[in-house]
Amino acid sequence: MNSKQLTFFLKTAELNSIAAAARALDVAQPSISLQLENLEHELGANLFERSFRGVVLTQSGQIFRAHAESIMRQMEQAKCDVHQFEHEPSGVLSIGMTQPIGNIISVPLLALVEQRYPKITLDLHAGLSYNLSSQLLSGEIDMAISSPDGSDMSQIRQVKLFREKLFLAVGREPKVASYKKLTGLKTIRFAELAEHDVIVTGPRDSLGYVLSLYEEETGIQLPHKPAFGQLMTTLRYVVDGHGVLLSPTSAFYHLQQANQIQAIEIVEPTLWREVCVFTAADRPQTALLNAVIPLIKEVTKAEWESGRWQGELLSS
Repeated sequence: MNSKQLTFFLKTAELNSIAAAARALDVAQPSISLQLENLEHELGANLFERSFRGVVLTQSGQIFRAHAESIMRQMEQAKCDVHQFEHEPSGVLSIGMTQPIGNIISVPLLALVEQRYPKITLDLHAGLSYNLSSQLLSGEIDMAISSPDGSDMSQIRQVKLFREKLFLAVGREPKVASYKKLTGLKTIRFAELAEHDVIVTGPRDSLGYVLSLYEEETGIQLPHKPAFGQLMTTLRYVVDGHGVLLSPTSAFYHLQQANQIQAIEIVEPTLWREVCVFTAADRPQTALLNAVIPLIKEVTKAEWESGRWQGELLSS
């Protein structure tokens, strides 16, 4: 198996035609046919179903396509890393973040990368923790900044970044009678949260997972209210006084500064969630990762020192 075979295979799969792939790659059609036959012989499987209309991937071909795309990405990254070892780091680094983390570090991280490494472009994505893990393992993103959610981490490398404290976020003018009793509180016991419908992400996401651990530990089951998918929508709902949100301050610090949301500290017990930098264990630590990860730590420290992100630093 070689890169030529993978290139021929992927282009044929894309165009559903050996003839079209030959034209696109400016290669003789018999050459592509021979390479595909050799590839199928080596794999011991038919990758295409052939007819007078062209070709379509078999189930084996669909499975192999995902691997072929990943291999080609890694080969390109290897070339880029070797080049960057000799030159200034450059290229595109794809980073996935949960929405609260993106809210607090995206802008300062983009600015710092532009300042320190102007040839590096960050491609930022937002998502729930379990989606980010899947994207990381598939190669859709190069790194995730997220929190453990109980899923299998055996194929993921992690660097602990921050231990964030979780709060109850409440609008300044609650519309619901039970929420009005929360106005002005500095702390609230975990058991008292059971008196309110608390907005929280589902159990597959890290926040819902962490909450389930505290519920199991305390024996107290809270009434959950699902989040709206988009953080901005959820925060608007809270600001307008219709709900209360379990969240780190990274999600709402800007609204807290604008005196639109108050943060009530949860006690007995205090709630914490770890934030980590995740990379795929089966892929090398690239030059781009080595350049950007220290900047992520630097931005995290600055946001913590400012008081916008409340918790504890976990890395130097």
